[in-house]
Amino acid sequence: MKRSLSVLFIGVFLLLCLIPSVGMLIAGPSPLLANESAPRTPALLDHEGNVNPAVLSDTTDYIGTRFALRPLLVSARSFLYEKLLQTSAEEQVTLGESGELYYSSTLDDYCGIGVSDDELCLITEHLADIQAKVEQDGGQFLLAVAPNKNSVIPDGMPARFPAGRESSNYARLLPLLREAGVNVVDLHALFSGHPELYYRTDSHWTPEGAALAADALLAALDRDSSFAAGPFSESGRHIGDLYQMLYPLGKGREAELIYSPGFTYETASDPRGGNAITIRTSAPDRSGSLYCRRDSFGIALYPYLAEAFGSAEFSRSADYSVEAFSGLGVGAVILEIVERNLPLLLPAEEASS
Repeated sequence: MKRSLSVLFIGVFLLLCLIPSVGMLIAGPSPLLANESAPRTPALLDHEGNVNPAVLSDTTDYIGTRFALRPLLVSARSFLYEKLLQTSAEEQVTLGESGELYYSSTLDDYCGIGVSDDELCLITEHLADIQAKVEQDGGQFLLAVAPNKNSVIPDGMPARFPAGRESSNYARLLPLLREAGVNVVDLHALFSGHPELYYRTDSHWTPEGAALAADALLAALDRDSSFAAGPFSESGRHIGDLYQMLYPLGKGREAELIYSPGFTYETASDPRGGNAITIRTSAPDRSGSLYCRRDSFGIALYPYLAEAFGSAEFSRSADYSVEAFSGLGVGAVILEIVERNLPLLLPAEEASS
């Protein structure tokens, strides 16, 4: 009897272990979770017909992110961690005290653990060089640093993380930029005290927040706009990127707002809803030209800027070299980057050392 129970237990255990991999053959691979990049599909041979030495690691990565029932298991694990341990099961997500979710990569900034003073000086010099090149080409340069969510909503952060906002990268960089004459719009001061401008379960600002940022940028470029005045109306329900990391099958949603007056600009293609690497727009009833180097915060930001210029190009390239901003032939250049990514502005030779 005991032997039979042991065999049964082992059989059930092995069957459960096979479900994720066998399930891939039956139902296909699971979808990627929020903010995940697709793993390389395993191949025995590379594109030149040679044996692929990374086939085993590629297979491990592929199965690890695409095994059957993964969204269900990830959601169940997050639920147990949150309810039993009051912590996040996903290292990229930090649970706030009042239901807010924070991107864990912003914790160093929040605690005042940043880049060195020498590196901030190098970033300042690099931005000054970019601005000088843009102005040499006849354009107007503008820097916009999108605040980390916990810079705007610090009250929701867990008490175990000591706030060090005065020593964050941005707080130390701003006076250096101003002293060097770099044109910068202080979005941190603009957003301070307005937690409603960021989603509770997402790392990004809302459409209202993006409108406020756009108005500030356009004002700095001597262009009139009043996007933040709205009106905004609810168009549906938004699923936060951080929430989706924890609960890919969860039903939690926030109000999804849209700028009710709508937009008149035209775009040749935007197949990924603002997430394309390059987006070109035109607004025939507007004047001037814009080039904007932006990140994911630009998804909500770019429609307002596109509406304000006769022609515009928005790029998600991570090339922040001086050469990347040379010969653009436009009237205005905006570099938008989120606070947590400021180290990316280090000159390439310094960043790689």
